[in-house]
Amino acid sequence: MHTLIAPLDWGLGHAARSLALARQLQARGDRVSWACSGPAAEMLRRELPEGTRIHRLPSYRVHYRSTSMVWNVSRQLWHWQATIRAERRATARLVTELGPDRIVSDSRFGCYDPRVESVFLSHQLHPITHFAPASAAYAWQLRHFDAYWVPDHPGHDRLSGKLSSARGFDRVKYIGPLPHTAPAAGEQPYDLLALLSGPEPMRTRLEDILLPQLGATQLSVRLVRGLPAPDTPELRLDHTEVLPFADTPTLSRLLTAAEFVIARPGYSTLMDLRAMGKPAILIPTPGQTEQAYLAQRAQLQGWAVAVMDQSKLDLHAAVARVRTLR
Repeated sequence: MHTLIAPLDWGLGHAARSLALARQLQARGDRVSWACSGPAAEMLRRELPEGTRIHRLPSYRVHYRSTSMVWNVSRQLWHWQATIRAERRATARLVTELGPDRIVSDSRFGCYDPRVESVFLSHQLHPITHFAPASAAYAWQLRHFDAYWVPDHPGHDRLSGKLSSARGFDRVKYIGPLPHTAPAAGEQPYDLLALLSGPEPMRTRLEDILLPQLGATQLSVRLVRGLPAPDTPELRLDHTEVLPFADTPTLSRLLTAAEFVIARPGYSTLMDLRAMGKPAILIPTPGQTEQAYLAQRAQLQGWAVAVMDQSKLDLHAAVARVRTLR
């Protein structure tokens, strides 16, 4: 089959798991085309073979300026609705131009077309909104898709928990986790891998909280800032190796060699951590209910320490706690 994959551009996680899915599809003989935007498209340009065309989609340009997700959503909802309409038109043009047999939309509501099979890839069929109209609007947007692929196992102990329940949906397929990293040699063992990611300005706010504590620690540290743009300003930190971005081979080596990890509990990050068996300190993006739920679930499962308020991060205490999980 010829599959058009369209990952969302809220951070890098959607692009990461879409890459893992593309590799599976290509391994069985499928041809893959790409459509994306923003930092996620920058990541794909670094990961895909030189010359691979990434068709342009409109960008959601998400930002989380407040710790209130209701406020964040209400301020941006008009733009997101316009983006959905624009990506709907862009997808129709791409179906005409490329002639795919299938579209896999990683959480882009407008990337479907009635002329081809349209699949929605997500671990989140039931987002935690605490607001019934918002939940209903989410489900209403999904009605256009022919099938729903969940990157998880179907059991009750699955990583995504209640978020991915098939309740209320037909044609849900649990396709298994999609980690985009794998064990790899080449890096000397060290203590802590810090992974930054996600929408601004929250990514930068966590970096500002974390940097002084990393500078004061005696741990051996690698910091990946999650900034794939080629013009990212250089950052230097004593006793810490700083990378603006890590491609899949580099991140695989870093994860393999790290004793433990500190990161946002984005679902794609969690899939990588579980595949590698790495204990983690998880710091949810303020106001992002999905990440708060996933961090608490990981802590209950016994492989992570959840720090629910990033402003109160005590790295020394969190490291002491995560080391008891081994």
